[in-house]
Amino acid sequence: MDYIFPVTMGFTVLILIGLGVLVKHYKAYWLISGYNTMSKEKKKNVDIEGLAKFTGNMCFAIGIVMILGTAAISLSQEILGTIIFTAFFPLTVYMIIKAQKYDGNNFNPDGTMKRKSKILIWGICTFLLLTTVGVSVMLYYSYQPTDFVIENNVLHIKGLYGEEIPLSDISELSLRYDLPEITSRTNGFSLGSVKKGHFRLKSLGKAKLFLDASQPPFIYLMRNGQPVIFNCWEKEETENLFRKLK
Repeated sequence: MDYIFPVTMGFTVLILIGLGVLVKHYKAYWLISGYNTMSKEKKKNVDIEGLAKFTGNMCFAIGIVMILGTAAISLSQEILGTIIFTAFFPLTVYMIIKAQKYDGNNFNPDGTMKRKSKILIWGICTFLLLTTVGVSVMLYYSYQPTDFVIENNVLHIKGLYGEEIPLSDISELSLRYDLPEITSRTNGFSLGSVKKGHFRLKSLGKAKLFLDASQPPFIYLMRNGQPVIFNCWEKEETENLFRKLK
């Protein structure tokens, strides 16, 4: 499973670089979105050579970002990889704004940009900004420590992928300092050492995790045949929680 992400991204990078080469060096202008659907009259107002060169260079730049981000994530540097991938947003905004100067159809005779073009550009940029903010908020929320509360003989695991576990459903309970190798993420959040949700472990199979892998020990419990492994982000808090569960 671990090879699927880098292989998929590698294939995408090859396509991007191929498109960049075709557009920039082999005049495959029909590959440029928008230009290929223009009328002949509108095409006369486009600096197609400048646009093709710019589009090709942007394909190369995005490809480099994807290579660096994929390499970082593949080397278990998820945080660095995520930061690198966020470069897509400013790159996209820059590409949208910069590309307009090659299309004379977007400008009035006095050189000012037409109102319709301005609205379109600002609309796209606003959408990208809101998307960036939304993703950032989601990542921040997901990266926060999980809260564990015991009330009425029920363990409440709050936050992302949280659930409620009646203490009577716990068949096994232990405190350990080792963590099995994580072979894949089936439905969960993983950023750096923080793991939340459903994963597959080498020696345990399917398991649900709520932990910071860099902060042992870990509480192991078995519920309805499924392992649940979790910890607090401080050793003392994890040990105190374990004592309360015993």
